[in-house]
Formats: sequence, C-alpha cells, structure tokens
Amino acid sequence: MGRRYQVISGDGHVETPPDYWLPYVPERYRDRAPRLVKTPDGGDGWLVEGQPLLSNGANITGRGPVRLAGASFSKADGSPSEGTGSAVQRLREQDEDGIDAEVLFPPVYVSHFIESIRDGDIYRSIVRAYNTFLGKDYCSVAPDRLIGNATLPVTGVDDAIDELEFAAQSGLPAVCLHQFPNGSGFPADEDDRFWSRSLELNVRLCPHFGFGERHAQLKGLAAGDSLGLQFASVLSLRAESLVPVFCIAQLIVSGVFDRFPDLRFYFAETNASWLPFALFILDDNYEIYRHCFGVSLDQKPSEYVRKHCHFGIVRDPLAIELHEKLPIDNIMFGTDFPHSVGTFPGTPKFLDSAFGQINSEIRRKFTLTNVARFFGLDLRANITPTPP
Repeated sequence: MGRRYQVISGDGHVETPPDYWLPYVPERYRDRAPRLVKTPDGGDGWLVEGQPLLSNGANITGRGPVRLAGASFSKADGSPSEGTGSAVQRLREQDEDGIDAEVLFPPVYVSHFIESIRDGDIYRSIVRAYNTFLGKDYCSVAPDRLIGNATLPVTGVDDAIDELEFAAQSGLPAVCLHQFPNGSGFPADEDDRFWSRSLELNVRLCPHFGFGERHAQLKGLAAGDSLGLQFASVLSLRAESLVPVFCIAQLIVSGVFDRFPDLRFYFAETNASWLPFALFILDDNYEIYRHCFGVSLDQKPSEYVRKHCHFGIVRDPLAIELHEKLPIDNIMFGTDFPHSVGTFPGTPKFLDSAFGQINSEIRRKFTLTNVARFFGLDLRANITPTPP
C-alpha cells in the first residue's frame, strides 16, 4: 500500500529566485523584469521597477533564525536555502516537516510589488511567466502534493479571466486574487463574468489575507460613495481592522453570494481566533444599520460567511481552543513555509501541542479533510512519492 494524505498544509509559499521563471518572460521585456542584486549585508535584494530595493528577510526564513533583512536564496555552500529550491527539494522539505502536501501561494515580495510596473504588457508578461513556471515546471512534478495558486493581474476583468483560463489549462487548481477582478479595490458589475467563469472552470478562489480595499471607507460616507459601499463600511464597523472583514462585507452587500450561491473563497493566513467576534459584529451592525439603508438581506451576514468563506490558520492555537465557536468545516491549518511565522520543521510537535486533548476529529478537519474537500483531493488515493 502506498502513501496517503495524513496532513495537508493549507498555506505555503513558492519563494524561488526569479531565475526559475525569468526565461518565460518574452526576451524583449526581460530587462524590465524583477532581478536580484547582492546587498552589503550578504543577502539578496529585489530590484522591481517603481519600487525601492526590497531586501529578502522574513519571507525566506525556513528553520531560522528570523532575519528582517539580509536573507539569501543560497546557503554558504551555494545550495538553495530552505523553501527556495526546486519542486523536488520542496517535496523533501514536506517529508521533513511531517506533511504530505501544500497549497502554494505566490512569492510575497513579488506578487504585489510588480503592480508598480507601469507598462501593462510588461506587467502581464511577468504574471504569465510566473504562472507558466508554476504550472509547467514546479507543480507538475507532483500536482497532488504541490497545489498551486496562479497569481492574477490587476489590469481589468478581461485580463483576470484570461489568466484564470490559463491557470485552468496549466493544471493549476486555484488563483490568488489581489484586487476585485475589475482591478480595483471595490466590486463592480463586470466582476460577475469572472465569478461565473471561475465556477465553470472549477478553479478555486484563494486570496491571501484578503483582496481589494482592506479597510472600511468611513471617510467617504458623506462624499458621494455608493450606498452599497457605505453599507459595507458600516457593516464592518468595529471589525474593520480584522482582515478580511471589509472584503467579505463588500461581497455580501454587492449580492455576489446571492447571484452565485456556489461561490466559495478561501482566505489564507487570516487566522481565526478573531472570527467569533467578527461574526457577531457583522450581524449586530446589520441589525443596527439596515434600516438606514433600506436593506434586507436574504440571510444574516454570518450565514453568508459560514456558507461561502473558508479561513486559514497558521500559529493560532487560540482558534483551536475556540473551535466550538467556529465554522469548523471551514478552517484549514497551514505551515506558512518558508515564512518566519511558520512551524517548519516542527509542525507535528506544534499540532500535538495545539490540539492537546481536543477531539481527534477536529484535528483531522483542520489539517486534512477541510482542505481536501475544498480542493477536490482524493484522500483514498496514493500520493506521488518523493524522488530519492
């Protein structure tokens, strides 16, 4: 009998140097793509058009120690640092950490910062180059263990749909949103084409933290903002600092969940100990302010959240203690490897401590069955073995 899934991390990051995906950038644009330079402290810094020098640090911690700057993609002997190498290296690191698969998110230092590149064609070519590498060279080695999220451009809904379709064609099961599909921080009617296409293609929607505008726009309540935006702002009042409450409030108020009852979002690395409070606040604000806007939702805000939203936890043992107050079928544990707040290489020890005497079925949901159900993984199948 082969190896089967026992623990799946719902949150890891592909933090490779640009050499891996740079060959997929068209040659005419390659000199405008991000590149690395050595910094005086011995680390690697990113040069990204429109940004100051970005120094690697906590994003490539591995087993540590944590460095806020001066981290390098290479060890002293020239081999790749932990979490920065090939797909085969990544599979071996999973084995070392006692996990069997990871949901993989884009590099934290590049996926957002390339938005400063003003030439849209160049920007989109870099997005496509990364997604090509991810699907063709990386996740294809073991797609059942390296579960990739393509990154989406923020240059409009047509570009977002193009990349969504490319992800599906490349065998990538999910996409990571940074803005609403229209490219802004706020929902628009045209986004419906994207939501509809994602359901047709069965591509999962996996924002990291959240997407769109992060905080309630209370300053705009008297400045001509739409009634929908105003209501989303007051709906998330008192919880607006809790990512991704305002994003979820906008999805509720704009009717996305009503128009697309099968739509699901996985908000990775938000943690969840804040969630019981947020669910109460959303419902309480709805009852307080609904009459001011003449709004009557089909469900309570908390009911929309429980049906349509999933959340990732990393180092959040309090959420595990509060599991009776959580939508326990919607929570996924992740190691966040190779980032600084992760649990590598001591994930089994962390899980044993965090779950303690808690029912083993709760642990199984958080570390296995919830993520398998969301991403359509077969828990009965043998998984790809790690190459020797």
